[in-house]
Amino acid sequence: MGRVFSCGYDDVMTASGSPKNDGLIARWRLNTILSTAPSAVIMTTLRATGWGVAAAIAIAVSVASWPVRADEASGCQNPPAQRALDTNWPINIGQLAQQLVAYRCTDYMKDVAAAVAQADDWVRQRAPQVDNAAVVLDIDETSLSNWEAIYHDHFAYFADGSCDLGAKIACGWRDWFLSARAIALSPTLDFFRMVKTLSDRNGGKVAVFFVTGRRDEPGMRAATEDNLRKQGYDGWERLYLRPTASPGFVSGYKTDIRKDIEQNYKIIANLGDQYSDLIGDPGNDHAEKCFKLPNPFYFLPPDLPAAGLKCLSR
Repeated sequence: MGRVFSCGYDDVMTASGSPKNDGLIARWRLNTILSTAPSAVIMTTLRATGWGVAAAIAIAVSVASWPVRADEASGCQNPPAQRALDTNWPINIGQLAQQLVAYRCTDYMKDVAAAVAQADDWVRQRAPQVDNAAVVLDIDETSLSNWEAIYHDHFAYFADGSCDLGAKIACGWRDWFLSARAIALSPTLDFFRMVKTLSDRNGGKVAVFFVTGRRDEPGMRAATEDNLRKQGYDGWERLYLRPTASPGFVSGYKTDIRKDIEQNYKIIANLGDQYSDLIGDPGNDHAEKCFKLPNPFYFLPPDLPAAGLKCLSR
């Protein structure tokens, strides 16, 4: 097995309640049913809840052609049992890996949905109150799930090399990204689609910006755009990729991008799975509110500052 604690693409590796919006979580649960249940079960369920025969048939027939969703994950067909982890030092890396798989197969998607539901509530309320409203989304483990590569590599990170998930060799993340096979995280996709229906105070559409730590190297932009669109993300304002020469932690680059966006927009929400997606300058996180999605599978420094983040506490 490779190293369990690892960073994402092109960064230094380091070891290291209740939701308000029941509607968003309900939509995620329906998506889960529709993406995992046999069509006969879907038809029976929809008819029983008053959808009618025609609607039930149409949805059941279409399910066969739907893409696999992040709710269907490798390792979850027969997942390890959830057990209390012995956290006495040194922690057993094999047991930790098993519990990460168990979490991914049980509570992870519910926790993602709960975090996104808070953002959903805020953006619905705030967007009509400001001019030129904008939302910033991270991509990896925020908008798209790379679980298939994470699971295949046993939570290690390999930048280079090919990525054949059917082979018993490591999957290189650069090749994985270029293959455009990441799967939409359903709660975030629903949130994105909701944001696209909103208008700001002057009646303009709320802009959505994707800001990713993926490097802007040959082929990466086209592959990332293709992956986003194939998974249902379309109509965003701009996609930012990190320049190949960008030094230091990814948080500095992302802060600079949000400053650039603020020249013309009011960032009312920033969503990410790492604190490095949300950290800004001292005293200014360059977003009215930020929302941290769960990701125990890898860590990108820096960690949460001792003083916390203002955008999380508002």
